[in-house]
Amino acid sequence: MKTKLISLVFIGGMIFSANAKEAAIKKHLFEQKSNQTEISGQVVGQDDGMPIAGATIYAKGNNKIATITDETGKFKLNVPENETHIIVTYMGYASLEYKLDNTQNLVISLKPAENVLDQVLVTALGVKKSSKSVAYAVTELKGTEFTKAKETNIANALVGKIAGVNVSSTATGPNGSSRVVIRGNGSLNGNNQPMYVVNDLPIDNTQLNLPGIGNGPGSTRINVDRGDGTSVINADDIKTITVLKGGTAAALYGANAANGVILIQTKRGAAQKGIGVDYNTSFTFETPSIIPDWQYEYGSGALGKKPTTQAEAIAAGRWSWGAKMDGTNVVQFDGVARPYVAQKNNIKNFYETGTTFINSLALSGGNEKATGRLSFSNMDNQGVVPNSDFNRKSVNIASNVNLTNWLKFDVVAQYNIEKSNNRVTVSDAEANPNWGTYMIANTVDIRNLAPGYDENGVEEAWNPVAVATNPYFVVNKIKNNDTKNRFIGMLNVKLNFTPELFLQGRIGQDFTDYQFFGYIPKTTLNNPVGYAQGSRVKISNLNSEAILNYTKKNIVDNFSLNALIGVNSRTNLRDETRFEGSNFVLDDFYAISNLSTLTYSYPYGKTKTNSVYSAVDLDYKNIVFLNVTGRQDWFSTLSKDNNTVFYPSVGTSIIVSDIIKMPEFISFAKLRSSWAQVGGATPDPYALNQSYSMIQGGHNGQQLQGPTSSRVPNPTLSPLTSTTFEIGTDLGFFNNRLNLDFAYYNRATTNDIVETTISNASGSSTALLNLGKMRNKGVEVLLSGKIINSENFSWDASFNGSYNKNTVEALTDQLNSITMATSVNGYVTITSDVGRPYSIIKGYKPRVDAKGNTVYNVSGGSATIAQGPLEELGQGVHPWTAGISNEFKYKNISFSFLIDGKFGGSLYSGTDLYGTRMGLTKLTLEGRENGLPIKGVDTNGNPVDMVIAPENLRTYYDGLRNISSTFVYDASFVKLRQIILGYDLPIQRIKGLSKLQGASVSFIARNLFILYKKTPNVDPESVFSAGNAQGVEQFGVPKTRSFGLSLNVKF
Repeated sequence: MKTKLISLVFIGGMIFSANAKEAAIKKHLFEQKSNQTEISGQVVGQDDGMPIAGATIYAKGNNKIATITDETGKFKLNVPENETHIIVTYMGYASLEYKLDNTQNLVISLKPAENVLDQVLVTALGVKKSSKSVAYAVTELKGTEFTKAKETNIANALVGKIAGVNVSSTATGPNGSSRVVIRGNGSLNGNNQPMYVVNDLPIDNTQLNLPGIGNGPGSTRINVDRGDGTSVINADDIKTITVLKGGTAAALYGANAANGVILIQTKRGAAQKGIGVDYNTSFTFETPSIIPDWQYEYGSGALGKKPTTQAEAIAAGRWSWGAKMDGTNVVQFDGVARPYVAQKNNIKNFYETGTTFINSLALSGGNEKATGRLSFSNMDNQGVVPNSDFNRKSVNIASNVNLTNWLKFDVVAQYNIEKSNNRVTVSDAEANPNWGTYMIANTVDIRNLAPGYDENGVEEAWNPVAVATNPYFVVNKIKNNDTKNRFIGMLNVKLNFTPELFLQGRIGQDFTDYQFFGYIPKTTLNNPVGYAQGSRVKISNLNSEAILNYTKKNIVDNFSLNALIGVNSRTNLRDETRFEGSNFVLDDFYAISNLSTLTYSYPYGKTKTNSVYSAVDLDYKNIVFLNVTGRQDWFSTLSKDNNTVFYPSVGTSIIVSDIIKMPEFISFAKLRSSWAQVGGATPDPYALNQSYSMIQGGHNGQQLQGPTSSRVPNPTLSPLTSTTFEIGTDLGFFNNRLNLDFAYYNRATTNDIVETTISNASGSSTALLNLGKMRNKGVEVLLSGKIINSENFSWDASFNGSYNKNTVEALTDQLNSITMATSVNGYVTITSDVGRPYSIIKGYKPRVDAKGNTVYNVSGGSATIAQGPLEELGQGVHPWTAGISNEFKYKNISFSFLIDGKFGGSLYSGTDLYGTRMGLTKLTLEGRENGLPIKGVDTNGNPVDMVIAPENLRTYYDGLRNISSTFVYDASFVKLRQIILGYDLPIQRIKGLSKLQGASVSFIARNLFILYKKTPNVDPESVFSAGNAQGVEQFGVPKTRSFGLSLNVKF
């Protein structure tokens, strides 16, 4: 009853306020009516034709005669009869002086502001703010950045474009995952990727399966990347992408925002006559961008000799330790004698020319009351790995309806279906087609391995180790497929009580249904009984919120206010069934029911977060701005006594150039600073208390339950806290033709969840504790300018650069290092150590004695370098990033390019390691002719001064597998990332095209050249994991260079 009474009083007050205001306005109009003319019309955006609500219109001769547009962009204003012009302004758009040739039904189009300092940015919760008022670093990219040179995963298109954003595409194929990290890694074990929000709805970015780096016990035999959530976005639907970097920018999102937020706004319909049609098509070719620079002097064989029999040829199938190539016929793995000559095109001959064909069609239209946009998209990709492909179809609908001046709603819904065939296994040799393709002996033409099996379907041997699967058998016989159905929908209702006060309600859902099945047939040599794995995953994210917003200009003197209060509820569900089995009973029948051994697991988790938040924005004379926010989160995964966390933020910005007279060349100067606390790495469901699951098969016919984990539960766990302090400046020079954005930040992570080992006597082996600490300090620079801007020619350029220093400050009392991953055979380990950067590469250097002599293991006529202690060899994450973009326009022709680079990181190359072991790298040429002289001491300290004979060299070079420092390289690089050459067709001059609104064609190229690198034989971006452990490369899908054409037509 009390609640109802308060509600009635509140609504009554609103009605009374509105009626009082209406009466005052009517009185004022009556008094001013004589000698005045009423003008009416609508204000729309020139860029999209959408109505602009809240635009200010005033008489040029008297700025006190003013009004603002309503929700439909409409206005009425009485002006003196002799008034000839009105002024129309709205933040983010250029002010317009409009001549009053007519007075009724005016349609006034505002042009978006070209000056970045005058633009409007979409911030947290979809709130639009003038870039002047923003107290933190935020970068917005227009949709045109993504529509010509399209990526299969939209996250990859961010590479090199935003300071402080480190983007890595994985070496797992075009439908693999992406890794995006903003301002460094903030959690030791948790998710380090940002939160993605599409049309104000947080979406799921689950990486459905991260391929493992190593091959230890329990490693999967089908080690594929099954993609992530960002691939759902169709580039042609994007209006803007905004990256919120700092804690203050993201604080209103609470516990999910510790790693920053990426906001994506999609296109909407516009009021217009008829239906607008927008058609986009693009077709690109992809080829491997790096061909290994192997040695082609000595061919297949062993001990410096050619194979003489088929058995010897198979035994040396992956060895290039034979004699000098001389062109004579030599027997090969299949018993056929062929010329003993270099096969330099095995990479080109195995991999195909990939293709990506994208078509999208959008229909849009509407009137003053309702607008809508409906789009369809189809993407077909044929990968460079034979028989690997995927198709993605999507339909997107967006509708805005203005029922009345006080009630409007909009609906956005998207449905995607994606089907993939034969995602590529990476890392270790089994079922990995890349392993054999790169390691095959250099005098054997890989095409002779095709089709990879004999007349009975049994894999054809090409080398003595069965785990190194014939690459053609992989692509022709080992299969996997998956289907992902995904729906994203959001309903937004807005209720305007007064021009200053509105209530907004949103409800949305992101639902994914994913199925995967893969098998290795029983005709494989390494596993002649067969193997299969699969899963069915359902992921649901339900988000609902309500926001009450109040805006008042000049609320007190020269102070203006914008305040909001909101409530939010998020429910996340993941329900999965996994299976793994072996021993196919029947031949050529690959289904779960045909497996004699089968195990199931049922990962499940449901979480809920309820929140209350508020924000207050104050500005004084549009010069001094203050922003304060707070959010209280309650978590279902925490104990009742410890389930709530408060996240505050405060930020301020001052337009110095409006206070102090600046030098003539400085046209704008702003200082900003902010402080915020946000959360992240929320504990997994059921981590606080012990949970149990049914044990398959039970015990003596009875059902039996057992603990689901060997980890002791911790009821006191809480999310980590990320505290960020930021200070920065925005400067405009030469009438804002040149703009500088600089930021310094200090981000401290505390209470991170760290897993530590405990005594087995407790009945468990590990425990989770809130003890981890990490710090990220860095600087970001963005320099952009319109260098030339004439009638027929323009030149825009920008440079962005960033440096991030990451330090692990604390783990647990018992730990100074945690292992994040181990490479194949344990050659290197990725760890995080106290006092060192996150994700460092540890391995082994040569052992030396006290006098600096190299220590050797001597055996017979050969020797290997002795292994030194485990030590740091490099860091897996680049601390420096940079990007340079330029765009030139001359009349109807445009040309743009993007160059980007990363610096300071290292890469362990498993490909180069195995290439050395197999005798393929040029490193192994030393000693082939006359032997390899070595000097040092043996393990007993005795002097070593010997020459390793050519026939014993394989033992020496094979031993380098234990000296991992040999294969850790500086991974710094500079790439010519993108080129676009475009031409806008002069449709008015071409007969038959004059009815078009526009048409353009573009030549596009991506990953064109590596201008600088130090990693031999591989692309420095060949890391195949999107997880936290970075810095290891081994036989991933080759990085590709793409060329193509793009066409856009508007009707």
